[in-house]
Amino acid sequence: MLPLFAALMTSAGLVLAGLAGYVAWRRGSRSGLSLAVLLVAVAWWGLCYAVELTVHPVPDKSLWGDLKYVGICAVAPAWFTFVLQYTGRAHVVTRGLVALLAVEPVVVLTLLADHATHHLVHSYPAGAAGEELPVVGTGPVFWVHLAYSNLLILVATWVFVASMVRLARTYRRMAYVLVAAALLPWVANLLHNFEVGPFARIDLTPFAFILTGGVLVWGVFRERLVNLLPLARGAVVDSMADPVLVVDAFGRLVDVNPAAARLLRSTRADLVGHPLAALVPHPAVTGEPLGPDEDEWDRLLSLGTDRVYDVQRRTLADRAGRAAGALVVFRDITDRVRTEERLQQLLTEQSRVAAALQASMMPGCLPDIPGAELASRFEPAGDGSEIGGDFFDVFALGGDCWGLVLGDVSGKGAEAAAVTAQARYTLRALADAGEAPSRTLRRLHDHLLSTTPVETHCTVVYALARHTPDGIDLTVCLAGHHPPLVLRHDGSVQPVGVLGSTLGLFEDPELHDARFRLGAGDLMCLFTDGLVEASDGTDLFDADRVSAVLGRHADRSAEETAAELVGAARRFHRSDALADDLAILLLRVQGAPTDRRPAALTTPAPVKQPVQQPGLLS
Repeated sequence: MLPLFAALMTSAGLVLAGLAGYVAWRRGSRSGLSLAVLLVAVAWWGLCYAVELTVHPVPDKSLWGDLKYVGICAVAPAWFTFVLQYTGRAHVVTRGLVALLAVEPVVVLTLLADHATHHLVHSYPAGAAGEELPVVGTGPVFWVHLAYSNLLILVATWVFVASMVRLARTYRRMAYVLVAAALLPWVANLLHNFEVGPFARIDLTPFAFILTGGVLVWGVFRERLVNLLPLARGAVVDSMADPVLVVDAFGRLVDVNPAAARLLRSTRADLVGHPLAALVPHPAVTGEPLGPDEDEWDRLLSLGTDRVYDVQRRTLADRAGRAAGALVVFRDITDRVRTEERLQQLLTEQSRVAAALQASMMPGCLPDIPGAELASRFEPAGDGSEIGGDFFDVFALGGDCWGLVLGDVSGKGAEAAAVTAQARYTLRALADAGEAPSRTLRRLHDHLLSTTPVETHCTVVYALARHTPDGIDLTVCLAGHHPPLVLRHDGSVQPVGVLGSTLGLFEDPELHDARFRLGAGDLMCLFTDGLVEASDGTDLFDADRVSAVLGRHADRSAEETAAELVGAARRFHRSDALADDLAILLLRVQGAPTDRRPAALTTPAPVKQPVQQPGLLS
């Protein structure tokens, strides 16, 4: 019997020493250090007790019995320190507390070391030499030590249990296992000290500590509890405003946090064990594939409330990579959705206002000019939510005279819109069939210069068109604007006009009039820079490309030609959203020419440019 007990104690000591070495090697916090001290103390206790059982002379038994008290006295303080550090109270473990905890062990060991006071702790009876497993006698100091140690262990265990109950339910089972393992050697020691049955002669406390040490090391390192992850995880998950559900591989609920229980209008006890699909029959939640007609809004769930949730489902896998369940989180995005809806409403309203203001820069419909066909196009930049400065107009000036104007105000937004409206309607008011376009534009310039900001300027092409038996006679003035392109009935294209100063910049603008005639089948194209500055990333859709498009469609109507120009610019730009506003105004003289020839592109004639102002065109 005795060799068996000695072997048990030796095994316990070696195992606990190995666990202590493992803890010291893996130590990641101060609680790991106190756990290592606890394991070393019990290992010393077990090894000394094993020797005490195997030696026969009573003095030798007494010596090893005294030595084992080094470990016995260190167990309770080490357990108390470990619990404080493990449960987040490391700040309490100061040098003063460690010194205070060391007082009782030092007193007990000092009494054991003195032969005169040795019996106050423990001693072998006179007849112990003839017994294989003698009952060791105990003195009054021993009982004081036992009461003190057990009180320390009970306080530490109570702190441990009180901390564990704050864990999420998923982790409480593991906490209870840790507590039970910690109390097992305590019970074994009490049975021995109070001489209950066979435990009176043999102390199995060190051996019981093998289970305790193994469970503690497993819990601290294998389950990564040394940094209070279960406590933190439980507190975080339970306090989360977002509902969290844990589903097993069969789709049954295994855990929910309080927010999820409130969302599902039930309690955890009533929810756990039920299929998730029966509680929330939604593909994004249950993991079923979404149908072909379901878009991203199918991820959102209202569950009959006034809140909207974004469902996030993540598969949980075991160590082999097999699906073991799923974590489902309902993220409340009600405020974000409502904010996006309000923002979308504001953007829609902004676009509506911008479109209405932009439309006010253009005539509602083009008037009828005898013997001529008019066509126009306006394409806003981007998504059309910002007001641009492009405008055009056609208006009667009495008799057979008509005014045609197309312009571009620098900048965008409300200020540009205000200047655009001012330029358009002021020009209408100033226009006179008996006055040259250059004079009218000079008067417009003076008005803009006195009423608009310094940095605002405007480019304009203004023409007077008079119907004659031979076609339409035009007088054109260019105020810093692109020259109009004239498509002749034979397919040739040439620019017309003399480039002058941009309006709203200089005191005395230089403006010139140019006169020419459009015969039957001829077409004049007025455009803003959004047409010729459409880009493919390398080149611009310049005047030569506009001329080429006009030449290829010499036999088309004005409406068809306008559509072709816009389509060609968009295709060249390679994007539905243009970089700049695009405005086009076309005037075609009706009737068939008598000398129609195949359409051919001719090199545009040079334009007289007495005033060059790079960078002033908007």
